[in-house]
Amino acid sequence: MSNAPLISVGAPHHGTRPNVAADRETGPIAQALATQLHARAVVVSDLRRTVDVNKNPLTLGARVRHHALRYQNALFEQQPRLIIEVHGHVTGNYAVEVSSGFDLNPDAPADALYLAALDSLKQGLPVALAGRIGRRPSVGVYPLDRDVKNPATNTFTFQKIRRARQRAGMAWYGLHIELDAGLRTAESCKAAGYVDALANALATAIQAAFDPLLAGDDDDVVGSLPPTFVERPADSRACKLRAKSAPRKYAIGQVAVVHPEQLKVLNALEGDTLLLRHGDEEMRCTVVPSRTVRPGEVAMPARIRRQLGVGRWSHVTVRRSDRHSAPAVPSTAAGGGYVVVQEQRAARDRHIWLSPGDAERLGLRAGEPLTLWGQPDVSPVSGVAWAGDDTLAARSAALSEPAMKSLLLTLGEVVKCDG
Repeated sequence: MSNAPLISVGAPHHGTRPNVAADRETGPIAQALATQLHARAVVVSDLRRTVDVNKNPLTLGARVRHHALRYQNALFEQQPRLIIEVHGHVTGNYAVEVSSGFDLNPDAPADALYLAALDSLKQGLPVALAGRIGRRPSVGVYPLDRDVKNPATNTFTFQKIRRARQRAGMAWYGLHIELDAGLRTAESCKAAGYVDALANALATAIQAAFDPLLAGDDDDVVGSLPPTFVERPADSRACKLRAKSAPRKYAIGQVAVVHPEQLKVLNALEGDTLLLRHGDEEMRCTVVPSRTVRPGEVAMPARIRRQLGVGRWSHVTVRRSDRHSAPAVPSTAAGGGYVVVQEQRAARDRHIWLSPGDAERLGLRAGEPLTLWGQPDVSPVSGVAWAGDDTLAARSAALSEPAMKSLLLTLGEVVKCDG
């Protein structure tokens, strides 16, 4: 994309083992696609059995966490506005499955534009593939096609994109692309020029769909959408929900599945941590939205229901994890107290740099230390010094290495600044 903002293309699960079909040969495709889009390529090779680098590093063991940190930081370096991941499936309902990684609200203008771009991609991709590789495979695009097998709604990369959009108002977009084995490992895929032709088809369709959204490089265009997440007082977060069994695909997850509308009642976003309580038993789960669950219900895997002692008609008290919750940050402008981490800087103390416009938006006073809040289950950091930096884009920030480590953050994550 000529003169376009930075794009990143990742292949977090590229594999070369001939007896493993999933994700095999995704690395060369991701690299070729990055070349076509003049983008950054980040490929992780043959690590899938050791660690899934597309999971929240906080959930990974200390011995493997550095792999996920490295991947996430490389993918979000310099805050790309379009993040693409290339995967390979073996059981999808479509030969090519594309997902935004989270649900979109057609009544929100920014999401409506995103949905229109996805629809354009759905219409254009089969035509581009037919013209470049001589085949017209089936294409499904989530959330337009609800039967896409892997919508990637539980991957850390797309949780970060969603939070940047909804909390900080960043005009970011994501595409999770799953290709079946016939497009990656079949004999015809070994022909000279095939990978470049496939990448060109993907790039052509992506350009046609997303160029209008990525055009321009001034702060008014790059900086921002109206944030759609509104923080509410702490006492509005808890509710009693009737317990039920989770759909089979969630059987091994540490998840609580609720209707999308229930997220608003809980004042939560997909991927947030919820606290579930029944009697004297209590545990934390990641919230996942699904329309297979009715409002007023919470679906849980059997092992979680057993641990909580939940019977067939039991009710569970559910609320956002507030172990380190903060009061809402007052603000007179859209975006509230949220900014996105753009870069990590070398400094000995805990420090954050903000654009002068953000310092004014947040109502900060010179010399006044800040409290920074990151992920829900990480303790906030107080007494953080701040300084203005006019090289930073709107709604983005740079953090010192000690501050990043204290909050266990990666680039691209949202932090809340409380003066």
